[in-house]
Amino acid sequence: MTKSSRRREGNLTFANRHQFPKCEYAPIEEGGTVPVIFIVNGRSGSDVTWATLSTLAGNVSPIGEHTGENRVKAMDFLGSMTEEEGAWWVKEHLCQFTHYQCRAPLAAFKWKPFVDSWSLPAAQGILKQIASFDQPKIKVIFMTRNPLDVLISKAKYKKQNKRNRIEAHCQLGDEECIRKQKKMGTGISLPTENLLNNLEDSFAAFKNFTDTLEEMNIRHVKTTYEDLYNRDDAEEWMKIFKYLGRGPSKNLTMENVTAAFALAPTFQKNHSESLANYAKVRDLLSGGKYEELLH
Repeated sequence: MTKSSRRREGNLTFANRHQFPKCEYAPIEEGGTVPVIFIVNGRSGSDVTWATLSTLAGNVSPIGEHTGENRVKAMDFLGSMTEEEGAWWVKEHLCQFTHYQCRAPLAAFKWKPFVDSWSLPAAQGILKQIASFDQPKIKVIFMTRNPLDVLISKAKYKKQNKRNRIEAHCQLGDEECIRKQKKMGTGISLPTENLLNNLEDSFAAFKNFTDTLEEMNIRHVKTTYEDLYNRDDAEEWMKIFKYLGRGPSKNLTMENVTAAFALAPTFQKNHSESLANYAKVRDLLSGGKYEELLH
Protein backbone atom coordinates (compact mmCIF):
# COMPACT_ATOMS: atom_id res chain seq x y z
CA MET A 1 0.00 0.00 0.00
CA THR A 2 1.05 3.61 -0.42
CA LYS A 3 2.33 5.54 2.60
CA SER A 4 -0.88 7.55 2.84
CA SER A 5 -2.91 4.33 2.70
CA ARG A 6 -0.88 2.86 5.55
CA ARG A 7 -1.41 5.97 7.64
CA ARG A 8 -5.16 5.70 7.17
CA GLU A 9 -5.60 1.97 7.50
CA GLY A 10 -2.62 0.74 9.50
CA ASN A 11 0.42 -1.08 8.21
CA LEU A 12 -1.27 -3.78 6.15
CA THR A 13 1.32 -6.16 4.76
CA PHE A 14 1.32 -9.57 3.16
CA ALA A 15 2.53 -11.09 6.44
CA ASN A 16 -0.27 -9.63 8.61
CA ARG A 17 -3.02 -9.57 5.98
CA HIS A 18 -5.17 -11.98 8.00
CA GLN A 19 -5.58 -9.33 10.71
CA PHE A 20 -7.44 -7.05 8.30
CA PRO A 21 -10.81 -7.48 6.58
CA LYS A 22 -10.52 -8.61 2.99
CA CYS A 23 -11.08 -5.77 0.55
CA GLU A 24 -14.04 -6.33 -1.75
CA TYR A 25 -14.42 -4.53 -5.07
CA ALA A 26 -17.71 -2.74 -5.64
CA PRO A 27 -19.67 -4.51 -8.42
CA ILE A 28 -18.80 -2.98 -11.77
CA GLU A 29 -22.24 -3.73 -13.18
CA GLU A 30 -23.72 -1.61 -10.39
CA GLY A 31 -21.51 1.37 -11.19
CA GLY A 32 -18.46 0.42 -9.14
CA THR A 33 -15.15 2.07 -9.88
CA VAL A 34 -13.23 0.21 -12.59
CA PRO A 35 -9.67 -0.81 -11.57
CA VAL A 36 -7.08 0.05 -14.21
CA ILE A 37 -3.35 -0.42 -14.64
CA PHE A 38 -1.75 2.01 -17.09
CA ILE A 39 1.46 0.46 -18.44
CA VAL A 40 3.49 3.26 -19.98
CA ASN A 41 7.07 4.53 -20.04
CA GLY A 42 8.09 7.94 -18.78
CA ARG A 43 7.85 11.04 -20.99
CA SER A 44 5.07 9.41 -23.02
CA GLY A 45 2.13 11.69 -22.21
CA SER A 46 0.58 9.43 -19.60
CA ASP A 47 -0.47 12.16 -17.16
CA VAL A 48 -2.41 14.25 -19.67
CA THR A 49 -3.84 11.08 -21.21
CA TRP A 50 -5.11 9.72 -17.91
CA ALA A 51 -6.49 13.09 -16.80
CA THR A 52 -8.39 13.33 -20.09
CA LEU A 53 -9.65 9.74 -19.98
CA SER A 54 -10.90 10.00 -16.41
CA THR A 55 -12.45 13.43 -17.02
CA LEU A 56 -14.36 12.24 -20.07
CA ALA A 57 -15.39 9.09 -18.18
CA GLY A 58 -17.21 11.28 -15.67
CA ASN A 59 -14.87 12.40 -12.90
CA VAL A 60 -11.14 13.05 -12.95
CA SER A 61 -9.08 10.72 -10.76
CA PRO A 62 -5.39 10.86 -9.88
CA ILE A 63 -2.74 8.50 -11.13
CA GLY A 64 0.48 7.68 -9.30
CA GLU A 65 3.59 5.67 -10.08
CA HIS A 66 2.97 3.04 -7.43
CA THR A 67 5.52 0.51 -8.69
CA GLY A 68 8.35 3.06 -8.87
CA GLU A 69 8.91 6.27 -10.81
CA ASN A 70 12.28 5.15 -12.18
CA ARG A 71 14.25 1.99 -12.75
CA VAL A 72 16.05 2.08 -9.38
CA LYS A 73 12.81 2.52 -7.42
CA ALA A 74 11.01 -0.09 -9.50
CA MET A 75 13.77 -2.62 -8.87
CA ASP A 76 13.69 -1.79 -5.16
CA PHE A 77 9.91 -2.03 -4.84
CA LEU A 78 9.31 -5.11 -6.97
CA GLY A 79 12.55 -6.75 -5.90
CA SER A 80 11.42 -6.67 -2.28
CA MET A 81 8.47 -9.01 -2.91
CA THR A 82 8.02 -12.63 -3.88
CA GLU A 83 5.76 -13.71 -6.73
CA GLU A 84 3.00 -14.54 -4.24
CA GLU A 85 3.36 -11.17 -2.54
CA GLY A 86 3.21 -9.36 -5.88
CA ALA A 87 0.00 -11.16 -6.79
CA TRP A 88 -1.55 -10.28 -3.43
CA TRP A 89 -0.36 -6.67 -3.56
CA VAL A 90 -1.89 -5.76 -6.91
CA LYS A 91 -5.29 -7.19 -6.02
CA GLU A 92 -5.38 -5.63 -2.55
CA HIS A 93 -3.84 -2.31 -3.54
CA LEU A 94 -6.14 -1.72 -6.50
CA CYS A 95 -9.15 -2.68 -4.42
CA GLN A 96 -8.23 -0.17 -1.72
CA PHE A 97 -7.56 2.44 -4.38
CA THR A 98 -10.98 1.97 -6.00
CA HIS A 99 -12.57 2.58 -2.61
CA TYR A 100 -10.54 5.77 -2.09
CA GLN A 101 -11.68 6.90 -5.55
CA CYS A 102 -15.21 5.54 -5.17
CA ARG A 103 -16.80 8.66 -6.70
CA ALA A 104 -14.77 8.28 -9.89
CA PRO A 105 -15.67 5.87 -12.70
CA LEU A 106 -12.01 4.83 -13.05
CA ALA A 107 -9.12 4.34 -10.63
CA ALA A 108 -5.63 3.57 -11.89
CA PHE A 109 -1.97 3.49 -11.10
CA LYS A 110 0.84 3.85 -13.59
CA TRP A 111 3.22 0.94 -14.06
CA LYS A 112 6.44 2.06 -15.73
CA PRO A 113 7.82 -1.13 -17.27
CA PHE A 114 11.59 -1.62 -17.23
CA VAL A 115 12.97 -4.72 -18.91
CA ASP A 116 14.89 -5.96 -15.86
CA SER A 117 12.12 -5.26 -13.32
CA TRP A 118 9.47 -6.69 -15.68
CA SER A 119 10.99 -10.16 -15.27
CA LEU A 120 11.21 -10.07 -11.46
CA PRO A 121 9.11 -12.67 -9.56
CA ALA A 122 6.82 -9.99 -8.09
CA ALA A 123 6.15 -8.52 -11.53
CA GLN A 124 5.32 -11.97 -12.86
CA GLY A 125 3.00 -12.50 -9.88
CA ILE A 126 1.25 -9.23 -10.65
CA LEU A 127 0.80 -10.21 -14.30
CA LYS A 128 -0.49 -13.68 -13.43
CA GLN A 129 -2.98 -12.15 -11.01
CA ILE A 130 -4.20 -9.72 -13.66
CA ALA A 131 -4.67 -12.61 -16.07
CA SER A 132 -6.66 -14.78 -13.65
CA PHE A 133 -8.56 -12.37 -11.41
CA ASP A 134 -12.11 -11.64 -12.58
CA GLN A 135 -13.95 -10.12 -9.60
CA PRO A 136 -13.80 -7.74 -11.45
CA LYS A 137 -11.41 -7.91 -14.37
CA ILE A 138 -8.51 -5.51 -13.93
CA LYS A 139 -8.32 -3.39 -17.06
CA VAL A 140 -4.92 -2.81 -18.66
CA ILE A 141 -3.95 0.03 -20.98
CA PHE A 142 -0.57 -0.32 -22.70
CA MET A 143 0.58 2.92 -24.31
CA THR A 144 3.75 3.64 -26.27
CA ARG A 145 5.21 6.76 -27.85
CA ASN A 146 7.63 7.45 -30.68
CA PRO A 147 10.91 6.60 -28.88
CA LEU A 148 12.74 9.41 -30.67
CA ASP A 149 10.33 11.91 -29.10
CA VAL A 150 10.82 10.25 -25.72
CA LEU A 151 14.59 10.69 -26.01
CA ILE A 152 14.14 14.33 -27.00
CA SER A 153 11.82 14.92 -24.06
CA LYS A 154 14.33 13.38 -21.66
CA ALA A 155 17.11 15.49 -23.18
CA LYS A 156 14.98 18.60 -22.66
CA TYR A 157 14.77 17.99 -18.92
CA LYS A 158 18.49 17.31 -18.73
CA LYS A 159 19.05 20.88 -19.97
CA GLN A 160 17.77 22.20 -16.67
CA ASN A 161 20.02 23.84 -14.13
CA LYS A 162 19.47 25.74 -10.88
CA ARG A 163 18.68 28.98 -12.71
CA ASN A 164 16.57 27.46 -15.46
CA ARG A 165 14.09 24.88 -14.21
CA ILE A 166 10.77 23.82 -15.69
CA GLU A 167 7.73 22.05 -14.35
CA ALA A 168 6.99 18.53 -15.53
CA HIS A 169 3.65 19.77 -16.89
CA CYS A 170 1.87 23.07 -17.47
CA GLN A 171 -1.72 23.83 -16.58
CA LEU A 172 -3.87 25.27 -19.36
CA GLY A 173 -3.57 29.04 -19.36
CA ASP A 174 -0.24 29.11 -17.51
CA GLU A 175 1.50 31.08 -20.25
CA GLU A 176 4.75 31.55 -18.33
CA CYS A 177 5.10 27.80 -17.74
CA ILE A 178 4.28 27.07 -21.40
CA ARG A 179 6.80 29.68 -22.59
CA LYS A 180 9.56 28.17 -20.46
CA GLN A 181 8.70 24.66 -21.62
CA LYS A 182 8.81 25.57 -25.30
CA LYS A 183 12.02 27.54 -24.87
CA MET A 184 13.69 24.60 -23.12
CA GLY A 185 12.33 22.29 -25.83
CA THR A 186 13.97 24.25 -28.63
CA GLY A 187 17.54 23.80 -29.83
CA ILE A 188 18.23 20.51 -28.07
CA SER A 189 21.44 18.76 -28.99
CA LEU A 190 20.46 15.08 -29.01
CA PRO A 191 23.40 12.68 -28.51
CA THR A 192 23.72 10.48 -31.59
CA GLU A 193 26.56 8.10 -30.65
CA ASN A 194 24.16 5.44 -29.38
CA LEU A 195 20.94 6.74 -30.92
CA LEU A 196 20.31 3.75 -33.19
CA ASN A 197 21.01 1.31 -30.35
CA ASN A 198 18.69 3.25 -28.04
CA LEU A 199 15.88 3.15 -30.60
CA GLU A 200 16.50 -0.56 -31.16
CA ASP A 201 16.30 -1.19 -27.41
CA SER A 202 13.05 0.76 -27.15
CA PHE A 203 11.31 -1.26 -29.85
CA ALA A 204 12.67 -4.52 -28.43
CA ALA A 205 11.24 -3.54 -25.03
CA PHE A 206 7.85 -2.69 -26.58
CA LYS A 207 7.80 -6.12 -28.21
CA ASN A 208 8.81 -7.81 -24.95
CA PHE A 209 5.98 -6.15 -23.02
CA THR A 210 3.43 -6.84 -25.76
CA ASP A 211 4.49 -10.48 -26.13
CA THR A 212 4.18 -11.01 -22.37
CA LEU A 213 0.66 -9.58 -22.23
CA GLU A 214 -0.42 -11.73 -25.16
CA GLU A 215 1.31 -14.92 -24.03
CA MET A 216 -0.26 -14.60 -20.56
CA ASN A 217 -3.69 -13.96 -22.14
CA ILE A 218 -4.02 -10.62 -20.39
CA ARG A 219 -6.83 -8.72 -22.02
CA HIS A 220 -5.64 -5.20 -22.70
CA VAL A 221 -6.01 -2.27 -25.02
CA LYS A 222 -2.91 -1.08 -26.82
CA THR A 223 -2.57 2.50 -27.99
CA THR A 224 0.05 5.05 -28.95
CA TYR A 225 0.56 8.72 -28.17
CA GLU A 226 0.47 9.41 -31.90
CA ASP A 227 -2.89 7.71 -32.47
CA LEU A 228 -4.40 9.62 -29.57
CA TYR A 229 -3.07 13.09 -30.37
CA ASN A 230 -2.09 13.24 -34.04
CA ARG A 231 -5.34 12.10 -35.66
CA ASP A 232 -8.27 14.25 -36.71
CA ASP A 233 -10.82 11.82 -35.24
CA ALA A 234 -11.33 10.44 -31.74
CA GLU A 235 -11.61 6.77 -32.75
CA GLU A 236 -8.63 5.76 -30.61
CA TRP A 237 -10.11 7.41 -27.52
CA MET A 238 -13.46 5.70 -28.10
CA LYS A 239 -11.69 2.36 -28.51
CA ILE A 240 -10.26 2.77 -25.01
CA PHE A 241 -13.58 3.84 -23.50
CA LYS A 242 -15.33 0.87 -25.08
CA TYR A 243 -12.75 -1.45 -23.54
CA LEU A 244 -13.01 0.21 -20.12
CA GLY A 245 -16.79 0.17 -20.15
CA ARG A 246 -16.85 3.77 -18.99
CA GLY A 247 -16.91 7.04 -20.90
CA PRO A 248 -18.11 7.96 -24.39
CA SER A 249 -17.66 5.08 -26.84
CA LYS A 250 -19.47 6.79 -29.72
CA ASN A 251 -19.99 10.26 -31.20
CA LEU A 252 -16.84 11.60 -29.53
CA THR A 253 -14.86 14.24 -31.44
CA MET A 254 -11.34 15.58 -31.03
CA GLU A 255 -12.94 18.88 -30.09
CA ASN A 256 -14.55 17.09 -27.12
CA VAL A 257 -11.20 15.56 -26.24
CA THR A 258 -9.19 18.79 -26.35
CA ALA A 259 -11.90 20.56 -24.34
CA ALA A 260 -11.23 18.04 -21.55
CA PHE A 261 -7.50 18.76 -21.41
CA ALA A 262 -6.27 19.98 -18.03
CA LEU A 263 -2.62 20.11 -19.07
CA ALA A 264 -1.21 22.16 -21.93
CA PRO A 265 0.71 20.57 -24.83
CA THR A 266 4.28 21.88 -24.82
CA PHE A 267 6.13 19.54 -27.20
CA GLN A 268 7.55 20.99 -30.42
CA LYS A 269 5.84 19.27 -33.35
CA ASN A 270 8.76 19.65 -35.74
CA HIS A 271 12.14 18.08 -35.03
CA SER A 272 13.76 20.81 -37.10
CA GLU A 273 12.67 23.21 -34.34
CA SER A 274 13.36 21.05 -31.31
CA LEU A 275 16.77 19.75 -32.40
CA ALA A 276 19.87 21.91 -32.76
CA ASN A 277 21.55 18.98 -34.56
CA TYR A 278 18.52 18.08 -36.66
CA ALA A 279 20.56 17.59 -39.85
CA LYS A 280 22.84 15.09 -38.13
CA VAL A 281 19.91 13.14 -36.70
CA ARG A 282 18.10 13.24 -40.05
CA ASP A 283 21.16 11.97 -41.93
CA LEU A 284 21.66 9.19 -39.40
CA LEU A 285 18.06 7.96 -39.68
CA SER A 286 17.41 8.64 -43.36
CA GLY A 287 17.10 5.52 -45.50
CA GLY A 288 16.86 3.25 -42.48
CA LYS A 289 14.00 1.58 -40.64
CA TYR A 290 13.73 4.48 -38.20
CA GLU A 291 13.38 7.23 -40.79
CA GLU A 292 9.60 7.32 -40.20
CA LEU A 293 10.20 8.50 -36.63
CA LEU A 294 11.26 11.92 -37.95
CA HIS A 295 8.66 14.66 -38.19
